Amino acid sequence: MSSIYMYHAVGDEEQTAGADPYYAVSETLFCEHIKCIFQSQPLAMQLKDGSKINHSCITFDDGHLSNYLVAFPRLLEKKLSAEFYINTNMVGTEYFMSWAQLKEMYDAGMSIQSHGHNHHYFSDMTDSEITEELKTSKELIESNIGNLVTVFAPPGGRTNKRVTRIAKSLGYKCIANSRPGIVPFFRSFEVPRFAILKHTNTNTIMAWKSRWSLATIKEVIRYRMFRIAKLVLGNKRYEKIRMKLLTGSE
Repeated sequence: MSSIYMYHAVGDEEQTAGADPYYAVSETLFCEHIKCIFQSQPLAMQLKDGSKINHSCITFDDGHLSNYLVAFPRLLEKKLSAEFYINTNMVGTEYFMSWAQLKEMYDAGMSIQSHGHNHHYFSDMTDSEITEELKTSKELIESNIGNLVTVFAPPGGRTNKRVTRIAKSLGYKCIANSRPGIVPFFRSFEVPRFAILKHTNTNTIMAWKSRWSLATIKEVIRYRMFRIAKLVLGNKRYEKIRMKLLTGSE
């Protein structure tokens, strides 16, 4: 069994501009995290590697530029690999990595996988829209980088049986979700990940390595409460309320 950690942006306020500050961690904290995650398990796993998960895995959602400028050099220093889920329509735009940067990361041993073409919630889409998003993203990554795309991370963790069915039909082998939990040795098609927040500390990271730790149980309960809120309110109303709470706006 192992744990998968989900990052977004890494760095100071200037380096993480354009990213959700709730999910942005400092470079110092990121370095503490990877030291903690791999101190007793020096190998890093990538979900594209197969059905068995026996090492920890670091993942990044969105393709923010700080992944290349800040996180990538630190991973190289520690001889670690990671998996990056990108929105292909955002590549090369302000605050996001370019194809050249992504290719450099791939050539250095990083895995570049799909976060969809646009950062839209898949649970709100029709079957044809889901197909177009997944197909376009996969084709663009493979043609620009040469990286075989077999893993998909749904934006906001919004997925359902339709998304799973279509992803499988297009050749995806795994969905990296936002649901917290420990990955069993033989994983299922959909795997859980622990979301790293701005103030997630190393004590929490360590506790998330155990299925029955209080921190893991709390995170699972927290996720389920938010999931109920999303289902009751709908994605648009939920995001509107969330933004008001985060910014303090009326």
